[in-house]
Amino acid sequence: MNSIGKRLGALGTAAVLTAALTAPALAAENTSGIAVQLDGQNVAFTDAAPVAKDNRTFLPFRAVFEAMGVQVSNEGNNITATRGDQTLRMTIGSTTATLTEGENTKTITMDVAPYVDSASWRTYVPVRFAAEAFGCNVGWDQDDQTVIIVDVDKLMGDTTFTKMDNYISYLYEVQAEKNQATDGTLSLDMTVNKDLIGAAEDLKVNVDGTVTGVSSQTAAQMAMELDLSDLASLAAGDPAAMTAEQMKALKDALAKTELEVRMDLNTGMYYIYAPVLAQANGGSGWYSMDMNALLKQSGMDLASLVSMSKDLKLEDTLYSTLASIPLNDKDLGYQTLKTSADLYASMFGDASFTQKGDTYTATYTLNEGDAGSVTYTTVLTQKGDDIVSMQMDMNMSASAEGFAMATTAKVYADSTKSTIDMSMDITGMMSLTMKMDLGYKATDKAPETGLPSGVTATPLDSMLTVTP
Repeated sequence: MNSIGKRLGALGTAAVLTAALTAPALAAENTSGIAVQLDGQNVAFTDAAPVAKDNRTFLPFRAVFEAMGVQVSNEGNNITATRGDQTLRMTIGSTTATLTEGENTKTITMDVAPYVDSASWRTYVPVRFAAEAFGCNVGWDQDDQTVIIVDVDKLMGDTTFTKMDNYISYLYEVQAEKNQATDGTLSLDMTVNKDLIGAAEDLKVNVDGTVTGVSSQTAAQMAMELDLSDLASLAAGDPAAMTAEQMKALKDALAKTELEVRMDLNTGMYYIYAPVLAQANGGSGWYSMDMNALLKQSGMDLASLVSMSKDLKLEDTLYSTLASIPLNDKDLGYQTLKTSADLYASMFGDASFTQKGDTYTATYTLNEGDAGSVTYTTVLTQKGDDIVSMQMDMNMSASAEGFAMATTAKVYADSTKSTIDMSMDITGMMSLTMKMDLGYKATDKAPETGLPSGVTATPLDSMLTVTP
């Protein structure tokens, strides 16, 4: 994925999540009292202040962009902002903007337009779209009336991820040769202390299940069958009001809980089969979602995303993650993203790995003294020129007065299998273990991506409408 692609991906992600400044209305039109923080430092405004207009926050164009190291120009109604080989062009009164990087130009549709303030004759731009176009995460601290801008590009710096990219490319190439059949199991064991739930005895829950499916590069059909019979007493609400026969019937039904997902990235259609929901809501148990229609509400195109995913690099994924983390506290926002970026670099960055034979190991430890600690270890295995497997281990402990928690997790993946093994113990409250083992092998089968014959699905699209 090229750099312009990851920026548009971040813009779309933020829109889908309704992040940044779309939520706060700021009560009323306000021309004072709004502060701006860039990378943890306040931005000074001399002759024009940030304002709230049309339920959005606008910033003086030149002051903010120049603080970001962006070269700006304003000729007539045309606004141009350039940093490196990236150029953002906007027009006064228009909600259409373009983002150019090298020879590639993409059109962005904003929900509000730049304008010229009649009192100061300063140009104002919608902060979220403008700053995110240059790789920034934008948030809002309602209590302190502060716009929070963090330059994600600067956080990532010169960190490279070529070893991880090698591993991702290897998996893609191996599994792209033929469709893949998935077959596996999962289990969960949980014990909840009786005092926590006000019961006569501890709640013990065991969930076992199977996972099967077929996938191609653009389509998938995955099915799960779970034994949820241990949850019958919780599902019943008032078990004492049920007869033995009714409780047995409920347990038998939960013992074979089914879930199936069918998706086709070429058409954008997702179908979900959850018969347990049909018992409460009626219908066939099938539900549909048109991802193309949903993404178009945020100015994104599924076909473009699918095309970009073929060239996916880890940097793009980490970038989008950092760009979409909600920021709502000016005192913590920048440090939160910086800590996350440092963690990613320590876990996956080329400079963090040490080689021993055919393995590369990276370890990151954060020690907070008596409050706890966390250690992440990433191990990559090389065969020939390829990184063929990855294992990640996590060990975390946390404690406070009357509280102690210990968590471990181990994740492994190669082209033929993936495993997850996790445990968590909160002293005096609960304990949990979870395991999942999936196997993959080439198959001539193709995934079923449509509805079964004669079945009508209930649309879920209206429940997931994106609010711009």
